[in-house]
Amino acid sequence: MREELPISEKILRTLHNLCATAPDLARRSEELARVMQLNLTEVEQILDNYGLEGHVESFMDNEGKKRYFLTGRGIIKVCALFT
Repeated sequence: MREELPISEKILRTLHNLCATAPDLARRSEELARVMQLNLTEVEQILDNYGLEGHVESFMDNEGKKRYFLTGRGIIKVCALFT
């Protein structure tokens, strides 16, 4: 029986499911928080930590909103969740 994934890994999986795998496909943190029904600050903290580990990259869009996408390393981490 599979155990429930931690919230942090669910966030990575959601980025993958939304195809956020390149800068032009990046998703706003607000969108992730809404989709996952989580607090925006918590989502951004988790994603920023993954950024430090090289699993995601982020940037500010033209509206001043933070966007995130998975790096190659992040995609590998998500794929490992499925095994």
